[in-house]
Amino acid sequence: MPPQPPCAVTFDLWLTLMFEESTGRGELRVCEGVKALSDAGITVEPQTLTDAIRAVGRKTSADHDRGFDRPFKERMEQILAAAAPTTRSSLNPAQFEAFSRAIDEPFLVHSPSIYPQAQRVLQTITDMGVHTALISNVGSTSPNVYKRFLEREGIGQYLEVLTFSNEIASAKPGSKMFTNTLERLGVAPENALHVGDNLHADIGGAKDVGMSAVWISGYDNREPRVQPDFTISGLAELPAVVDSWLDGQPLYRSFR
Repeated sequence: MPPQPPCAVTFDLWLTLMFEESTGRGELRVCEGVKALSDAGITVEPQTLTDAIRAVGRKTSADHDRGFDRPFKERMEQILAAAAPTTRSSLNPAQFEAFSRAIDEPFLVHSPSIYPQAQRVLQTITDMGVHTALISNVGSTSPNVYKRFLEREGIGQYLEVLTFSNEIASAKPGSKMFTNTLERLGVAPENALHVGDNLHADIGGAKDVGMSAVWISGYDNREPRVQPDFTISGLAELPAVVDSWLDGQPLYRSFR
């Protein structure tokens, strides 16, 4: 009897496993960033740094739409260049690292909120014998801080692979985000199901590489380029969908 093929469910992060409720992160980033530069002997006005962070955020979003991203360090260099164009060469490595932490670590102080049902849903799906992973486009927060946050919030333990756009310099809907994750899991695209809220990045990107897709409705009103295989209104509905999807996997059904 042939072995059961491995199956996986991959998750988007924002508006799928967590949502934004906190306020103050942007202000803290500016306050700490200005201080880090001041400690390095560089004066930057708070509004100037605010504008720089927002400008780089817009660039990042535009890059994501094209399936592209830059490593976290390069994003920090972009913010510096926008806020104080002549300062990068005057910062030594320790000073640049201090500035990067100042922008990065406020995420751990003013954090998003994990959906209350996320841990239970992840546990249920893991108990089905399915691999789980995260595939997330991110902005001015490092992969390391995201990993610390997910562990702190109690859901990191359920995600075998974490793929962040600013870690592999690619973004959804680009295929690399999905194929890189599946290769690390050892799962073929036809045996994988992606869950997300964004019709372009999540549903379109997953379907392009041959995965099945679950759309969490309510956040994206665009006309979909491709149709999701399943539509739900919230995470609580996902375990039943995954169970139904697994029953539709011919080889998997044979060995359940």
